[in-house]
Amino acid sequence: MPRLSLIPRRNIFFTQFSQHAKNAQEAAEALDKLLSNFTDVEKQVRNLHAIEHYGDKLTHEIMRELNETFVTPLDREDIIGLASRIDDVTDVAYDVAELVHLYKVRSVRPAAIRQTGTLVSATKEMVAMMDQLQALKDLEPHWIKLHTFENEGDQIFREAMGELFEKEHDAIEIVKWKDIHSLIENALDRCEDVANIVETIKIKHS
Repeated sequence: MPRLSLIPRRNIFFTQFSQHAKNAQEAAEALDKLLSNFTDVEKQVRNLHAIEHYGDKLTHEIMRELNETFVTPLDREDIIGLASRIDDVTDVAYDVAELVHLYKVRSVRPAAIRQTGTLVSATKEMVAMMDQLQALKDLEPHWIKLHTFENEGDQIFREAMGELFEKEHDAIEIVKWKDIHSLIENALDRCEDVANIVETIKIKHS
């Protein structure tokens, strides 16, 4: 049976969220490097797998801490939501890399690199937001920027799809890149989910 702590260990969750967000940023940067510097793909995918594995470990640590803490600084569903959505960003970044390797992609479409560049920017903003979360101050500029990056990602995704169906005549390549573009867009959506949860937390604690 897990030990229940009656003393709120307030700092631990915020420290863990910051670590988790930094790991997600590392995953986004590794994916961006993979697509921008398209060499030694297998090694780069292995590197992303290690980052993803560490993200899973961080999620498990947060869940264990949650089970062992009687009084939490945030609502339990918000702690679970943040841990899950941040982990999703890392997971999806790895999924993209794995798909690139599995599909034996020969060259990378420029729109995908634009997408990962936006994803890197979004994860950096997510890190800055997590670093501010405990103080519950100056959070709004971060979630506004995250919404902006998600909108930017939507625009790149639409342009990528238009170009793919207009210029690519190989049906298999279309399927491959539709999957890859969609997954990167999904990672940006998860960053926006984090912003939405933080906005909800701020409202609850105002």
